[in-house]
Amino acid sequence: MTGRGRRALALGLGLTGGLLVLFAAEAGLTLADPDPGVAAMASGGACGRPFDPPAAREVVRDLRAAGVDAVPRLVPAALLQETPSGEFHSRLSGREGELLPLSGISHRTTVLCNETGRYAIYESDAHGFRNPRGLWERSPVDLVLLGDSFTLGDCVGPGETSADRLRAVAPATLNLGFSGHSPLMELATLAEYGPMLAPRTTLWVYFENDLSWFDLGKSGRSPLLRRYLEPGFTQDLASRRPEIDRLLEALIPAGAAVPDAAGPVSRLHRARGVGLGRLIPALKLRRLRERLRRIRPAVPGTHHAPDYALFGAVLERARQLVRSWNGRLVLVYLPGVWRFEPDGRAPRYAPLEAPQRVEAIATDLGLRFIDVEASMRDHPDPLSLYSFRGGSVIGSPHLDRAGHAHAARVIARALELGTPSARRGAPQPDLSPVGVDLPGAEHAP
Repeated sequence: MTGRGRRALALGLGLTGGLLVLFAAEAGLTLADPDPGVAAMASGGACGRPFDPPAAREVVRDLRAAGVDAVPRLVPAALLQETPSGEFHSRLSGREGELLPLSGISHRTTVLCNETGRYAIYESDAHGFRNPRGLWERSPVDLVLLGDSFTLGDCVGPGETSADRLRAVAPATLNLGFSGHSPLMELATLAEYGPMLAPRTTLWVYFENDLSWFDLGKSGRSPLLRRYLEPGFTQDLASRRPEIDRLLEALIPAGAAVPDAAGPVSRLHRARGVGLGRLIPALKLRRLRERLRRIRPAVPGTHHAPDYALFGAVLERARQLVRSWNGRLVLVYLPGVWRFEPDGRAPRYAPLEAPQRVEAIATDLGLRFIDVEASMRDHPDPLSLYSFRGGSVIGSPHLDRAGHAHAARVIARALELGTPSARRGAPQPDLSPVGVDLPGAEHAP
């Protein structure tokens, strides 16, 4: 072999050896640091609750077989469909034309979601929200919460949401949050139900993806939702409850507007791919590059800049509504798990400067701003406040029961809720009650 041949062979062996080292590192990271969604399933199995639950529709079926009049959680935002013009319109039509409900079916056992190996199930109230019975008859109420799935309390059980815990110091607290709600849908909820409740304080619970392309970006192209920026506009949803329930009930057989229909395990397999779909990320050394902070998973459409101007207009209209009954509007900021796990796989749905921009908008409007993220950064283990630690290819986790208790304590202290002794600095009342499971809440095969 010539000298040139030996040098070529040495170079080839060196490159091969280097690649083998890189792929070994990739494999090692995959084994040592699995996807948090997979880790959550494994920990459930170790506790005797194997994380291979049925889809929500199967839980509904089993509850109905047991005599419980159950329904799956329906997401109003999923009713918005894009038209050729680029606008979004509701797929539902009522007696007065296009109709977009802002909650689920009323007075029904509702199967929510599962992130821990146990389905969260709750009883909906007279208007399809997640509240105990009898609160709608109280006016004025102490607190009203507006927000998305983090406010609704996705995947936590009865008595474990932030609203549940705030009732320990403000008994007349109504939760009007719902999965998938955008700022425009939250404004719509306030316009539809706020005047009949006249809450002393309205908590606008902002989550970090609220300005993303699939949230405010999508609903901002709904002519119906944009009409809520006009004083006096309403769909009269409160008086149309029977009509809304009938239309929503008709969606269930086809699975329309029902998220998580495939179940978390099936979603995980779909997200990770099959065959070459699972091999390609390894060949790209994705985990190694993540660890080196060279990449972070992207969400389609994240190149769209947040519409801060529209968000400001939404908050201004909300401020006007709340002032009409002499109430106060407070903005509460909730962070995503990726704020505390910079090496994680969860994509960021908003620019890093979004919290500061949102706070500036609230401040310019004279609104109180409660930063839950700041308090979480002082927590010894902020990742323990989510349903599983870190992001996942099956989606970012919601707050767990500890996370909701933490958020409620921050809000209660900031607003000085509770007894006069609490305002003088005495310990706050216990904000972590445990609710009683509803029939079927044990559904975790």
